[in-house]
Amino acid sequence: MRVHRVHGANKLNRSGVYFKWSIIIIIFGSFYAWQRIESRKLGYKISEINGRILSLDKENKYLTMKIMDITAMNNLEEVAKKRLGLVAPKPSDIVVIEMGSK
Repeated sequence: MRVHRVHGANKLNRSGVYFKWSIIIIIFGSFYAWQRIESRKLGYKISEINGRILSLDKENKYLTMKIMDITAMNNLEEVAKKRLGLVAPKPSDIVVIEMGSK
């Protein structure tokens, strides 16, 4: 008793397996490539945000120092005299207003 092999069916079966594996590899490869691209995009966004944080932190420190400088008592007097043209009042310029009850 001899067993005859059908060569055409065997080749068709092999090509179907290769096709299925090719599709699986393409799907996983595409997913991997997409994942890498998205990861890189997020990395760029993170770097951009970190740069913005550093810039805002630097600006915050500058503005804090400026506020401290402006609100210092010595500086307030200087600003009042030089920029606003204010002078210290003379005792004769001071008027006392008494608040009485009605």
